[in-house]
Amino acid sequence: MLKELGRLTVETDGRYATASELQFIKDYLESAEKRVSAYEKIRNSEETIIHRVETEKRKVFPEFFKMGEDYVAICNKNMRALMRFATAAMLVNDLDHLREVLLWYNTIVRSFKYEKDSEITFPVFQEVMKMYLTAEEAAMIIPAFQVNYTILS
Repeated sequence: MLKELGRLTVETDGRYATASELQFIKDYLESAEKRVSAYEKIRNSEETIIHRVETEKRKVFPEFFKMGEDYVAICNKNMRALMRFATAAMLVNDLDHLREVLLWYNTIVRSFKYEKDSEITFPVFQEVMKMYLTAEEAAMIIPAFQVNYTILS
C-alpha cells in the first residue's frame, strides 16, 4: 500500500489520478476494517498462537524439540518476529516490503540451518491462523505466511 501510494504520487505529478489508478486505494479501504480486526486478534492472541504453533509443530516435527532449550527458545523468538512481520505486512497490504525483510532474514535462517524448521513452521502457522481468524481475515494473512515459507524454506 505504501509503495503504491508513493508510486501514484510520482506517476501523477502535475495531474489528477484516473479512476483506475485510484482503485487500489478503494480496494484497500474496503478491506481496512477486516485487516485491523485480524491485526488486533493476532496481536491480542500472540502468546496463545505461538503456543498453539509450537504444539502443532511437536506433532509434525518432534525431533525439533530435542535440539535443546536454547535452540527452541531462539526459534520461538524468531517465530514471534516473523509473525509480527507478516501481520504488519497484512495490515498495510505490502508483501513487497515483507519480501525485502525476509531476504535479509534468510541469511540468518541459512547460517543457523533453520530451513527444516521454516519448512514445517509456516504451513502450521497458516492452519493455526484459521483457528483464530474469520475466513476472510485468514485469507488476508495467509499470503504473508506463504511468502515466509517460500523465502525461508
